[in-house]
Amino acid sequence: MLKAITFDYWNTLFVDVNGKAREQRRVAVLRAELAALGLDPPRSAVDDALRAGFDYFDRVWVSEHRTPACAETVDSILAALGARLPQASRARVVDEFEQMLLELPPDPMPGAVYALPQLAERYRLAVICDTGFSPGSVLRQLLERHGMLAHFEYLYFSDEHGMSKPDVRVFTHTLAELGVRAAEAAHVGDIQRTDIAGAQAAGMAAVHFVGANNHDAGRSTGDLLVRHFDELPAALGGLTCAGC
Repeated sequence: MLKAITFDYWNTLFVDVNGKAREQRRVAVLRAELAALGLDPPRSAVDDALRAGFDYFDRVWVSEHRTPACAETVDSILAALGARLPQASRARVVDEFEQMLLELPPDPMPGAVYALPQLAERYRLAVICDTGFSPGSVLRQLLERHGMLAHFEYLYFSDEHGMSKPDVRVFTHTLAELGVRAAEAAHVGDIQRTDIAGAQAAGMAAVHFVGANNHDAGRSTGDLLVRHFDELPAALGGLTCAGC
């Protein structure tokens, strides 16, 4: 019997509508700190450095099954620029990058705010999130802002534990916190490599959510494919009936 549901955060609980605006803001933050030191790299150089930072993040995420802290990614960006910042300046950049999500936030996935209370009445709910620039402390605030936080019994953020999906330990740790067995749980997420394959390797059912990101839909091994949040309660009920 299905007793627990875990949810990915990005492109599952939240959809990013301000990503481009945050990219522009990061460029502005970096250039301001560099200008204070008398440095004026061209915009193209800063853009290239930010891309190098994302590439560094992805390499670590894929190869080491962890997500670099914001400070680590910022250091990779500065290295790509060939620049060194004083400690106070670097700290300001890191803080701005971490907190920027609160000023230029994502939106809750359509239907999520309304479906979660229904699901919480039937299942134990948790979040399993691979973090980026913004740590779990910031992502919790977004959940609280939209009245979603109270529906979750446990929150796993990769920056707080040193492991990211698809590491099986991420899922088994969360299940232990919920007090359920893998066969009694399903994970909902949008990425085949991390969410679907990771959950299935842990012995869980996997629901491939393609409401915002359908890039992996064609090669999904998910037990279910769901396009809208309001489909989830009935779909999970069917999964239970299927004996997963």
